[in-house]
Amino acid sequence: MAIFVEEEKNKTNLTSWLGLILVVFIIAAAGYYLFFVVPTPAIITPPAGFEDITPIAQINIDPTSVLNDPTLRSLKQPIAEPTSTGPGIVGKANPFIP
Repeated sequence: MAIFVEEEKNKTNLTSWLGLILVVFIIAAAGYYLFFVVPTPAIITPPAGFEDITPIAQINIDPTSVLNDPTLRSLKQPIAEPTSTGPGIVGKANPFIP
């Protein structure tokens, strides 16, 4: 009794070709829409009362007058948060020591 071993023939079926063509088409369409199609700008209508903020946009602020203001100069730096071990020391040097 003899045992015959045959190599499988490389069969290409129609479904795999159609799937490959579909994937290539999707990639080509995505590339076209990403790189070649110019998007249309969105038209956004301003909300009601938008004209009320135009005086705010016309305010001129001089940075030197703000920074040299005596009220700003009188402010103090905030104090560091108090901790149980004293200011500036938080936690243990070795966290694995009980």
